[in-house]
Amino acid sequence: MKVAVGADHGGFALKAKLVKRLQAKGYEVADLGTHSPEPCDYPLIGYKVARAVGQGLFERGVLLCKSGIGIAVVANKVRGVRAGVCGDVFDAKRSRAHNDANVLVLGAEKLTPAKAARIADIWFSTPFEAGGRHERRVRQIAAIERKERLRS
Repeated sequence: MKVAVGADHGGFALKAKLVKRLQAKGYEVADLGTHSPEPCDYPLIGYKVARAVGQGLFERGVLLCKSGIGIAVVANKVRGVRAGVCGDVFDAKRSRAHNDANVLVLGAEKLTPAKAARIADIWFSTPFEAGGRHERRVRQIAAIERKERLRS
């Protein structure tokens, strides 16, 4: 699986650990930045990763900032992206199983490296529960995206 990963300066250190872990598990990982702990703007990184996932260049994405909130807001502006902030394994399972989330968002200041790794492991291994109400709802999200794009 091809995975795009990105973080602002607040998630830089944790991102480096997650990239190594994902690579060790056999994922093809592209680190889209930032590449230093110097302050940077999370919208630019969030957009870069989300756009790459939304365009189908990567199957999944992982984003990090201090809280996870700001970078998730950015990612969810991109058509085809369903980014979920996950603070525990429950969030990780639900975001994948019920929402078919394709971008995992982590709040680097709230998670230890071990907890972030566990969340990522669960998120990547949980399949979407296709069919039924969950698939219907994901289709409704896509329809809303299309409607809003036409209005812009």
